[in-house]
Amino acid sequence: MAIIWPPRSQRSRSLATAVGALVHALGPDGVLSMLAMLTVATLMARLDALVVPLETVLPYAAIGALLLATSALVQRSRRVVRVWIPFVFLYLCYRALRGVLLLIPDGAGRHDLLKRADEALFGVSPAWWMGQFATPWLTELMAIAYALMFVLPMVVLVTLSLRGHERELRRAALALLIAFYLGFVMFLLVPARSPDVVYEFATPLSGYGFYEASMAGWARLQQITFDAFPSMHTAISTLALVHAHRHGALLVPSRPRLMFRLFLPAVVLLQLATLYLRQHYFVDLLAAWLLAVVSLWLATWAQAAWDRRR
Repeated sequence: MAIIWPPRSQRSRSLATAVGALVHALGPDGVLSMLAMLTVATLMARLDALVVPLETVLPYAAIGALLLATSALVQRSRRVVRVWIPFVFLYLCYRALRGVLLLIPDGAGRHDLLKRADEALFGVSPAWWMGQFATPWLTELMAIAYALMFVLPMVVLVTLSLRGHERELRRAALALLIAFYLGFVMFLLVPARSPDVVYEFATPLSGYGFYEASMAGWARLQQITFDAFPSMHTAISTLALVHAHRHGALLVPSRPRLMFRLFLPAVVLLQLATLYLRQHYFVDLLAAWLLAVVSLWLATWAQAAWDRRR
């Protein structure tokens, strides 16, 4: 019995149709997640150092399950629940990134270059200059602001989700995903440690307990060695602020400017905290602002291209 294969041109068209259908089903955020996971899978096949510690996944898994359950109960829509799924893949990629960064020797760090860039701009890097203002109450305030990194974008995403604005939710989520993945790539291209890890400071920082506990918590959860450039705290908080301004009427219809006005001082304090707490150099913030702009543009372009194809 002979097997008759269709002509090559027909097979090509069929493959293109199948790929197009898959892209349509996944959406831009799904395609981005699949590409990231394929990259991680390739690296895991080549490197033995890539591991995802279970104890660091469980807290985020619990939060993710709560968000998924809330969206499902309130919205009763699988499409809204699906928006959160790419963040699961994002976190797995983040944990795997640690294995790659551990392979970078300490001598390859570019922190001295970043410090010199700050000094070329200001004469002294802000992380050192701010030491003159170090007091326990200010350190506590900055630590609280620094801890808002995940809170601010989650307020935007959850509010859009609960109010049923699926299109705006997906675009805001896509911008965050793009920023994180591009940030991961920049960690590898410009490996650098935070100032407080590399350098000694004349004035130690101390608070009333929250600063010490939060810094220890960040160290346990992150476990990323070369994560100074760019400042992801700055990039993500900038995106949250932009979306609070852009979607203000959707977030709080009765007071469209309220969310932005609440976010603005929090974001300013958070970004100052990256310097005051000696987590970043100023050039890390410059790179983060550029990263936020690029992520917003790419998210808008990708969503528009997907809509046209749909």
